[in-house]
Amino acid sequence: MQAALSARLDGEPSGLDEDVVDAHVAGCEVCSKFWEESLALSRRLNFVESSGVGMSPPKDLSEIIIAGVEPEWRKRSANRLVSLTVARVLATLLAVGLVAWAIVLVLETGGLMQVSSDGQVLSPEAQPEVAALRIEGAAVRLALAVGLGLAAWQPKMAGGMAPVVATLWAFLTGFAVRDIVLGATSLAQIAQLGGLALVAVVLVWLWGAGRGLNPGQLWRSLSARPN
Repeated sequence: MQAALSARLDGEPSGLDEDVVDAHVAGCEVCSKFWEESLALSRRLNFVESSGVGMSPPKDLSEIIIAGVEPEWRKRSANRLVSLTVARVLATLLAVGLVAWAIVLVLETGGLMQVSSDGQVLSPEAQPEVAALRIEGAAVRLALAVGLGLAAWQPKMAGGMAPVVATLWAFLTGFAVRDIVLGATSLAQIAQLGGLALVAVVLVWLWGAGRGLNPGQLWRSLSARPN
């Protein structure tokens, strides 16, 4: 894509449809920065003068422009790759942890569902209501694990999932505050809130890294502030 942009500056055919190139530049922070820096360098070269005599820029600007912006572009690309890789690894680890947590919850329901077909409790330790809650909790954790796995595979999906997780965290946090005031909070409840917050952060990180945004650009994007 950078070669196509350089060819455009030289007035040469790039082999790509101009609308496709423009659409890619509009959605890619790295290529957009490359194009802006290339334009700036091209303008400087067009006004180069030596000893008071105007000097025309070389006909082929590709090598000069790429040499001027390629080091910075490579640095940004490397930083983006590192950030995206770390976010993907964290998302995968969280997904595995959530699957393990869901399995534990399901296994814990074994002694809580000892009831007959007509609903009669067969054991004094049976708690069907608690078992149902744990099954629902396991289902939520499995859903989050699948979402994290998909986001790690395709980071662009993280943007749609992050608001859902953040809303779930905010809703549960409200009840946790109430329980703290009443002195009824538990370690499992706090662990659940911490896990949800971490999932939301990793999803936002994945979404930003997938778009090539640095922390400052990501914050401006989330806060709807102009660049």
